Amino acid sequence: MPPAANPLRLQVRDRIITVLKAIVTGSDFFYTPAYVETRFVHWTEARGFPTYSVFPDSGGSLELAGAAGPESIYDEIYYLNAKIIVQDNVDAGAVLEKCLRDVRKAINDDSISASAGSLRNMSGVVEIRIEDGVETDNGYLSIDGGFAFAEQRIRVRISGKYGEL
Repeated sequence: MPPAANPLRLQVRDRIITVLKAIVTGSDFFYTPAYVETRFVHWTEARGFPTYSVFPDSGGSLELAGAAGPESIYDEIYYLNAKIIVQDNVDAGAVLEKCLRDVRKAINDDSISASAGSLRNMSGVVEIRIEDGVETDNGYLSIDGGFAFAEQRIRVRISGKYGEL
C-alpha cells in the first residue's frame, strides 16, 4: 500500500497548479489561463493561450537540520519552474509581461494568505520565493505566429523528516 500522503514537494507543486488554475481575468488579473499543465508544453502543441506549466527544476540542497537519528529533520531548498506560453500577433511581449505578473502575483498572494490550504499554511513549507529573474525566448518566437515564452523559477524551502519531503 502506498504512503497516506504525497511527498511535500509534490503537494507544493500541486498547490501552485491549483493557484494558477484559479486565476480569472478581472480587477486582480489580466488573463485567465487556457490551460495549466503538469509537464513541459512546447509552444507548437499548446491548446490555448496563455498556457502555464509547472514542474521541478534543477538545483537546490538538502541538509540535516539537527542531530542525526530516527526523528531527524531536514531542510530542503529546491526549485519549481513555471513556464508561460502566449500568442498575440500585435504585441506578444506585452501579453507575456502581463501573464508573468499574473503568475507572480497569484503565487505570492497564496504564500502570504492566512486561508486554509494556502502555501503559507501547508505544514512543512517554510518559504516560497521568486528570487531569480525571468528567462524568455527574447522575442524570437514572435516572428513565427506571434508566440512568446518565459520561464520563472520559484525557490521553495521545506522542512521535515526525510520520508515526508
